[in-house]
Amino acid sequence: MTVKKQPSINAGNFTFYSAQYSRFGSRLAAEVRLEAYGVDLGQQGWRSLGEQGEIIGLVQENPQGKLLDVACGSGGPSIAIAAATGCRLTGVDIEEAAIEHAKALAAAAHLPLGATFVVADCSQRLPFDKGEFDVISCIDAIIHLASRREVFADWFRLLRPGGRLILTDACVLTGAVSKEELDIRASQGKFHIVPTAFNELMLERAGFELSLCRDTTEAVSNLALRLYRARQSRRAALLEEEGADWFESRQVFLKTTAELAAARRLSRFLYVAEKPMQT
Repeated sequence: MTVKKQPSINAGNFTFYSAQYSRFGSRLAAEVRLEAYGVDLGQQGWRSLGEQGEIIGLVQENPQGKLLDVACGSGGPSIAIAAATGCRLTGVDIEEAAIEHAKALAAAAHLPLGATFVVADCSQRLPFDKGEFDVISCIDAIIHLASRREVFADWFRLLRPGGRLILTDACVLTGAVSKEELDIRASQGKFHIVPTAFNELMLERAGFELSLCRDTTEAVSNLALRLYRARQSRRAALLEEEGADWFESRQVFLKTTAELAAARRLSRFLYVAEKPMQT
């Protein structure tokens, strides 16, 4: 399927997210999230409810620990994790509108240990102290961060000895993908695709010990298709709210993402790694 590029989505690295967050709190956006994910936590990526529960379990092994959510977006899923585990949450994201949403959600959640949200470029050295966190998570956002070597090294710095990293990458090349398909898949801003085993190698070089690497590509194909259908059933209302160009480009993105994942040509993996006690 061919669709012309839309400046409203593709102009600038994070223009897509700025526009998304401008409509984040709308009734239609909430309805789409609820139908696609089953529960509306403010999700935007490929995190299933099952994976959310698994992450809660991984964080819960550090009672009242400190969790850093890198590229936290609206903060909804990490706030839910903090509510379930009692951890002290810090979130960082480059989008100011996302951080404002996260602060409002956290205030409404009345977390026992509170939460802090900071505007920061997550591809750069983060403004925290060495060994400050027990757990770092980065869910479906690594594709937007330019240098994994530097990013993983900084995360290693920020974790205490014995600390844990929870990472997902939804753009691991596992088959033949056309330039047209990549252009569509990369329409949400900065986009970095890596071959299989690349993340594992970069984590090892940063000093991490990998404890889990699992293929979670099925979640991408399922959720992309569910989002496509939820939006398609509200076509008239979304056309009015988003405009025709945005709506159609978004639908093409979701359809292409579902197809690439279903064919296992562009895959998603969940990684769990630890910083050794002795470093």
